[in-house]
Amino acid sequence: MSLKEMKLGKRKRDTVGGPFVWDINPERTALVVVDMQNCFVDPQGGLYSPGFKEQVPRINKIAKSCREHGILVIWVKFVTRPDFLDAGYLLAITPDEAFSSTMWHIEGTKGVELYPELEVHDEDLIVTKNRYSAFIAGSSELDRILRFMDKDTIIIVGGATNVCCGTTAKDAMMLDYKVIFVSDANAPNAPMKLPSMEQYDPNKVYEIELVTLSTFFAMVCTTDELITEISKLPKATSS
Repeated sequence: MSLKEMKLGKRKRDTVGGPFVWDINPERTALVVVDMQNCFVDPQGGLYSPGFKEQVPRINKIAKSCREHGILVIWVKFVTRPDFLDAGYLLAITPDEAFSSTMWHIEGTKGVELYPELEVHDEDLIVTKNRYSAFIAGSSELDRILRFMDKDTIIIVGGATNVCCGTTAKDAMMLDYKVIFVSDANAPNAPMKLPSMEQYDPNKVYEIELVTLSTFFAMVCTTDELITEISKLPKATSS
């Protein structure tokens, strides 16, 4: 069978680089909010990125819409042991400037807590990971939970677009999940001056990452586009 002979249900776009159009089935979809913790969102955090806080209102808006239409909301937190024995080489490659703060993603500390302006509900799930990607083997239980709950589609928001959100999206697609990546509910990591190069522009990195994701890994859309599609779904019934 040639690519052109494949049915539309299997082949979701006409040309390489065209938009994906994944149908949203509430029973099989989950919103995955990545790394919206104090260490990344709070200005005092060791890994603070200004763009993260700007996403909070949009993430709350998306989460509210998802709950109203029966879509599971999962908050994924980056959490490592105090001795970093589960972090591998992540610590070794972290730029020195990050160590100016004591607010980190270390278990049992303020840094790992979800940013207080986020609207987290009792029915939401919280999953921890210890790698950039939540799907790489050994990082978290997210894949097991999603498969047990019969989810095949994930909506990714949070940060950073080019690090934890991007790697999570790419690994999810490679594990046969349908990925919806919300461009304006994601933010790149803060600019850093790295050895042998000038400080880079995070917005350029963000744009390049979105091109890569939309071409090879995910349906990329805006918050308004996503909520418009979700609003077409029946409202969830109270249990």
